[in-house]
Amino acid sequence: MGSHRDSLLAAAILFLVLDSIVVFARVYVRTRVVTRGFGWDDFVLCLTYIGYVISLGFGFTAMHYGYAAEDQQPWYDKKKATMYTYGDQTTLYISAGLVKLAVALVLLRIAVGRGIRILLIVSMGVVGIWTIITVIFASWICATGGSSNWAGSERCTQVGYFRTISNIFIDYFYALLPIYILRGSQMKTRLKLIAIFLLGLGIFASTATIVKLVIIVRLPYAKGKAADGLHYDLLLWANIELGLAILAASAAALRPLLRHIPALFDGTSKNGTRDTQESGPYHELVINTRDSNKTKPVDSEMAANPKTRESAAPDASSSDEELFRIR
Repeated sequence: MGSHRDSLLAAAILFLVLDSIVVFARVYVRTRVVTRGFGWDDFVLCLTYIGYVISLGFGFTAMHYGYAAEDQQPWYDKKKATMYTYGDQTTLYISAGLVKLAVALVLLRIAVGRGIRILLIVSMGVVGIWTIITVIFASWICATGGSSNWAGSERCTQVGYFRTISNIFIDYFYALLPIYILRGSQMKTRLKLIAIFLLGLGIFASTATIVKLVIIVRLPYAKGKAADGLHYDLLLWANIELGLAILAASAAALRPLLRHIPALFDGTSKNGTRDTQESGPYHELVINTRDSNKTKPVDSEMAANPKTRESAAPDASSSDEELFRIR
């Protein structure tokens, strides 16, 4: 097997294993650890994961029929390899849009400020339209010989530039937005940095997108085997990009599992829980409301009446919306 095929197989197997672990761990946390924790963000991310698995299935089948192979085998079939490659690319493009929506839904659950919520809802609409348009171009208008070809025409090259650059911008937008959301946090600096890091891991997925941009820039000038190699590399980094995005989108929801590392969180007991009745993936990350005058009477009332505090705590921690407070 050639080096391109080795790389494609290695990346596919690696991220299939890693993403399967983190997605199943996320579902476990949201269904068993967090009370009423499973939400639309989890549903969309699971849908993304399913799409990724389907795309990898198409990719494995395409390679079985000779895609990116440098040898010749009796069972190789170029037509079938091209057909399954087309399926691989199309499901990757759809899943790439879904994972961005999953990240936006995570931020939407933890942001209660009206301005931030409106911004996120508008951004989700933009991402939805962006996904539909780019999938149409990739799977139909700019599909040559049964697969996407951003170098097929000048228009397709421009669309390839637009899709990749806008992809980077969207990744950075969602990765950096938690800094703004957490700016009013009352938690310790170390805990705040951990939260920002977990919520902003999507920025690492954009590194693969930057590599894709370099490849797309080189594609119009490549011919023959060099062009084929660049197309193989483009598919490779598309797989890596989505694999990293799924890992990043799942990381924040796995935070309750990190309670078993006492060095990261003060006040964590040996059994991985705190001496409170709160639960949830970010239950220590309580953010101040802008109007502190409204919160103080509530706090004093709860302190004076333990029963009120006991009855309120489960409801306040049953979902991510109550784990952050920004207005």
